[in-house]
Amino acid sequence: MTIIYMVRHGKTDDTGKRITGYRPGIHLNDEGIHHASLASGYLKASPIRSVYASPLERTMETASIIAANHNLPVHSVDFLKELDFGVYQGKGEELVIDPLWQSFQRDPASVTFPKGESVQQAQSRIVEGIVSLNQIHTDDDEIVCVSHCEVIRLALAYAMDIPIKNYMELTIDTGSISKVVWNAKQQTAVFINVKYES
Repeated sequence: MTIIYMVRHGKTDDTGKRITGYRPGIHLNDEGIHHASLASGYLKASPIRSVYASPLERTMETASIIAANHNLPVHSVDFLKELDFGVYQGKGEELVIDPLWQSFQRDPASVTFPKGESVQQAQSRIVEGIVSLNQIHTDDDEIVCVSHCEVIRLALAYAMDIPIKNYMELTIDTGSISKVVWNAKQQTAVFINVKYES
């Protein structure tokens, strides 16, 4: 059994304004650094064995703040990267009238982003990655996975047996922590989208 703290990266200047996706050079802003520090403070008392993160800057920066409290390195893993929005990366207000984006909001399971991936592909990627970690971390190891909104939603939807078409009903805020107990036969969400204040 593995105890996984899934942490969404802290806020960036693009959060809520445009799709960041795989775009490079997007860093935490001051509020995002504060988010990461709060998450780190909460997790400081936990016996964290390893810290994993998406290789994108905003997740690595969040993970580094958390890992520092435990004198641990951050392991960069691709399976924690955000949903690949393909050509939609960088788009913002224009999405309101975009037919594919509207379809994504109504029925995400039906959409594959041009030059990107489908929601099903992203869910398979994250679940396969977590299964691989579960094989490494046994005996109730506690680990941290720092990732992105869509990927955390999809991992939790899998653990909670929520259909992909409904996965957007889950709210995952910047800097939030969700705790999942994961083993080969059963997954249990202990808590979801908890933010800690100073």
